[in-house]
Amino acid sequence: MAVMQHHAFLILVENSGNTSLSSQGSGEVRISVATMGTLRAAERLVSELVAQGVSQIELSASFGAAGEEALRTVVADSGAERTVSIGRVRFTA
Repeated sequence: MAVMQHHAFLILVENSGNTSLSSQGSGEVRISVATMGTLRAAERLVSELVAQGVSQIELSASFGAAGEEALRTVVADSGAERTVSIGRVRFTA
């Protein structure tokens, strides 16, 4: 039996309101896309995604280095730092 892969893409749009999450899956892959208005909401969502078995989390550039570090801490506190990869989109001028 193959292992299910769960990838999540998080987009921070400050002061946008409620968190919106959409997930789709097919076969062995599940993709979740979420928008949220605060880093605190992202921390709660990452905790839930880790509990659901997410394997990769990609953050929008708007999280910045501090936001990325905060979410890495959430993953580490859950004990999943070896099974969950986190990356952030970066733009260059």
